[in-house]
Amino acid sequence: MKFSVISVLLACAIMATIGDIRTQHKNITCETLDPSYAVIPVCRLKELRPGIIGANLHMKILKLPIRKVSVNFSVWRKLTGYHPFLFNVTLNFCHYMKHPNPLHVFYYFYGAMLPFINMNHTCPINHDVILKDFVLDDQMFSKVPVPKGSYMFIIKFITEGVWRGTVHSYLDINVDD
Repeated sequence: MKFSVISVLLACAIMATIGDIRTQHKNITCETLDPSYAVIPVCRLKELRPGIIGANLHMKILKLPIRKVSVNFSVWRKLTGYHPFLFNVTLNFCHYMKHPNPLHVFYYFYGAMLPFINMNHTCPINHDVILKDFVLDDQMFSKVPVPKGSYMFIIKFITEGVWRGTVHSYLDINVDD
């Protein structure tokens, strides 16, 4: 808990000299580790308007209901390859949905996805997971600032104590510089 707050404050200090933030999706890849449990028929980026790219994901869950979900969320920065950067957190998603914590870094990233995803309730989960036309909000990075560059966000899903899938999302920050 203290680490998340300290990390956000550290990131704010790093960003003190950076001006306007511009973000853009570059790629998205999805993988299921157990095809008998879930399949991902849609995992792609779509140009919504010139310069506006939306991420789309449809995870079809074959064994419902899901009562226990954990999420591992990590941020990687591209230097000479991708290296861990600031955040690598695992949380009980069912508990988080009952008790969202605004001091947790996941709160900001999930809040950015909330208008675009159908996962807006507590467990059990009795439906597919759909993320539709998710556009990065440039203002999100004024709350959780990061230096300009190329980044990879990895989200790993764990249900009933077993790794089920991974989503890699690649983005650039300050693409207009």
